[in-house]
Amino acid sequence: MFYRLSMNTAYIMNNSIACHIKNFVHIFEEMYTVWDKKTLTKGKKSPNIHKWLAIVLDAHHGQLGLEQRVKASSAVRDHLARACELDPRDFAAHYMLGKWHFQMGRLTWVQRTIAKYFIAAEPPRTTHKQAYKYLSKAEDLQPRTFLPNLYLLGKTCIEMGQYYKAKYYLHLAMNLPPKDDCDNCCVWMARQLVMKLDRYDLGKNVLYYDPLGFID
Repeated sequence: MFYRLSMNTAYIMNNSIACHIKNFVHIFEEMYTVWDKKTLTKGKKSPNIHKWLAIVLDAHHGQLGLEQRVKASSAVRDHLARACELDPRDFAAHYMLGKWHFQMGRLTWVQRTIAKYFIAAEPPRTTHKQAYKYLSKAEDLQPRTFLPNLYLLGKTCIEMGQYYKAKYYLHLAMNLPPKDDCDNCCVWMARQLVMKLDRYDLGKNVLYYDPLGFID
């Protein structure tokens, strides 16, 4: 039953339209009720329990509002980290944890200050190096199979200033056949980022252009 409810939650979370339909709120409530402390106690050494509990916590608190979701973000991270620890070969857990670190790592000082004073909950701090650690591990587990992971790796490398590595991952994403609308969106955004990086390279070359041949 836990697996069935979790899969339903994951499907809804990936459907941006359904997430705004009030009729689906009861599913998140059901999930939150079923996955209680007793369940966690029984399955505390199960990577799947921790992985799906992270999904349930984020979905449930997301329905309660931004403040509650921010407050639950540390618990979501901890459950995903535990899932990765218990099953080092779980691709999904590594991808989700990498995505968590990426999203938290790109928050600006202004955004953190607003969150701290207006919703009374400061988001956890992390780095893009942490995001790259888990995203690259996910890629090692399932190389060149999940387009969003490659795209996110490219964006993470851009945030770290590793532009050539970013272009490598983005080109991989662009060359994978898309399977759904999400993949198509990632391909389009990857192409836009590559175009920006190409313009950056061109601008850099202009700075070192020497028409008289003084530079060897």
